[in-house]
Amino acid sequence: MKAILVVPGAEGALYEYREVPSPAPKAGEVLVRVHATGTNRGELLARPLIRSSNPKLLPTIGGIEFAGEIVALDPGVTSWKAGDRVMGRAPGSYAELVAVNQRALMRIPDPLTYAEAAAIPNVFVTAHDAIVTAAQLHPGESLMITAGSSGVGSAAIQIARYLGAHPLFATTRSAAKGDALRALGATQAIDVAKADWVESVKAATHGRGVDVIIDNIGGPMLKDNLHALAVRGRLVSVGRNAGNVGECNLDELAFKRASFIGVTFRTRSTEEALACSERFASDLLGAINRGALKPVVDRIFPFDRIADAHAYMLSDSQIGKIVLAIDSR
Repeated sequence: MKAILVVPGAEGALYEYREVPSPAPKAGEVLVRVHATGTNRGELLARPLIRSSNPKLLPTIGGIEFAGEIVALDPGVTSWKAGDRVMGRAPGSYAELVAVNQRALMRIPDPLTYAEAAAIPNVFVTAHDAIVTAAQLHPGESLMITAGSSGVGSAAIQIARYLGAHPLFATTRSAAKGDALRALGATQAIDVAKADWVESVKAATHGRGVDVIIDNIGGPMLKDNLHALAVRGRLVSVGRNAGNVGECNLDELAFKRASFIGVTFRTRSTEEALACSERFASDLLGAINRGALKPVVDRIFPFDRIADAHAYMLSDSQIGKIVLAIDSR
């Protein structure tokens, strides 16, 4: 089968399109023919760290999410059958075939194409975990999402709106993206390129600040995020796309009795990661089936053009997800 391998290089990872052996499903797994797979910003952030000077790093199949159809099953799998259209999170999804734990699978709603379905698993599961599990959002609480036009951001806006967050803010550094963020459900788009953006958030919350911040930016926004947070607010660090080191006033953190919560899948066990997908599916897959929540696909690239997809991602022009399509379906 064809796959995209992450290959350690002298100056960081290289992504190479290669022929590799096909996997076979193990106990409790199904084999999925992948029709589309989503790209993610973490690939770009990890790239400089994957160097050939580290002998422990070997070429591996990239990708963490897929949409496709089941072509084979372990005999012990009884809840799925060949031909079922499925999506999910799984390492090694940049491939024509991927073997997946049956618990990671979600059924693709009938109206969705494979490309649309591939834009769901990682960002919607991540956003749900941050908003529901980590922040424990209550209806009527105010919430701000940084990098609202990102994949996680576009999913988080919709989930927060669906769960009753109000007012709901989404940040951007491009005023041109404001209409798109409001169309997704944001009450107000906040231009963080403006020096007084925190004051605009405070004004819109009658001086309180926001109850919850879902942060996809990281270090450079930490200080201002804390300023924008309400007393007893929760700041959830989901992404560190602009840097993983920031400064803040610890007195302000203490006076506000704020919670600073970190989330990642990198240190979760397989069981913990599967539980995240299952909680999302239980809570919100029905809303996707009804059309209340929708994947946001900005652009689709052919599977062998991952370099072009990554270059487009670096342009920061996207609203939603960038998808790789293995076929035209």
